[in-house]
Parts: sequence; C-alpha cells; structure tokens
Amino acid sequence: MPSNNIIPSIDARGRFEAEAPFDTVVKEDVYYTVEAIRNIHEMEALKLDLYTLVFKPVGVAAEDFSRVLETARKSGAKVLSLLDRSDVATYVLTTYLKSWPLIDGVSYERMCAIVDFGPCPPGMKDVLAKEIEHIKSHVEATIGITTTVTLGTIPTLGYVSADQAAAYENNRKGKITSNTNDVARARELEALIVKKDAYILELETALSKRP
Repeated sequence: MPSNNIIPSIDARGRFEAEAPFDTVVKEDVYYTVEAIRNIHEMEALKLDLYTLVFKPVGVAAEDFSRVLETARKSGAKVLSLLDRSDVATYVLTTYLKSWPLIDGVSYERMCAIVDFGPCPPGMKDVLAKEIEHIKSHVEATIGITTTVTLGTIPTLGYVSADQAAAYENNRKGKITSNTNDVARARELEALIVKKDAYILELETALSKRP
C-alpha cells in the first residue's frame, strides 16, 4: 500500500495518475472530474458493494478482499469517484493517487463535419468521390488537419420516375458553377501570378534599357 494519501476536493478536474493496480482503470490520457469522496465505512453503511465497485476492476481476488480492505481502512484511504466526459465513473483509493489533478494540458475532443447530400441516385457516387477529395484537400490546406472522409448512406430509400430523375439531374448540373476545387484553383492563380510577375519584370527591364 503506497504511503501517500492525496485527497483532492470535490469538482477537482484534470488528469489523474494512480499507482498500480489502479493505474489499470485510471487512464492518464482521460480528463476526469471528482464527483464524490467517500469514507469506506460510509460506503459500507450505504450497503454499496465495495468489492465490485472498487477492488474487482483492478484485479483484487475475492479471497484477498477482506485483507486489502482492512489495510485501506487503517491507512485512512477514501474512495474517489472520478467521472470522465461521458459520465462513466471510475473508483480509486486516495492512497493510490500519485499526484493532484494535472491541469496543465489541453483537453481534446473528436470533432466531425457531417455533410448531408440528400437523396441521390447510385450513379452520383463517382461524382461525390471527387468531392470528397476536394473536402480533404480543402481541410488540410485551410485548417492544417489531415482528415478521413467516408462516403456512406442513411437507410432511407426513395423512388422517382425516369423523367423526374432526369429533371433532377439537369437541375443539379445547372447549379454547378465550378468544376475544380479551391486548392487546385489557388495553385492555378499562384502560377498565373508568377507568370505575370515575370512578364512585368521583363517589361521593366526593357524600359530601363531605353535611351
């Protein structure tokens, strides 16, 4: 049993580090919030299953539970309830904490952009595949993140006549004002600027040589 007995306050937030065996349930890359701090006798009075909640998840055998619990009681250990961002609770004894919550890091969340193309005929998959490449290039060029874009379908089916489908396609194509993506267009403009700069320099040089 570690000799430390670090007891943070309720609502303390950050990254927690724990000694073995609690390091198997307290993840160093997870942002936790202290939801509750309870004494062992308090949890027993509430008839909470200490073995199932606290000790079994870290591998304490059932036959060793009484001995380990008594050691924790004598050391003055309290039970922390740590909540992750999904409100899933993790229980750890305060005598197994390495340090106070570390709040010098940055919390990361996975973010996604969802584009709803609406109902499309199956033949649109090839067109959308090119658009996906455009989106990937645009995100990397403007945000600096290399992303993965996946084309999928939502199980909602619709059926229209061939004439109506042709009308939809003509209407869709009539709205298209560009057949290139922003990244490719930017490169074309950069090349044009370089060409014009060279031409201007050529004119200036010629003018400087005139008597």
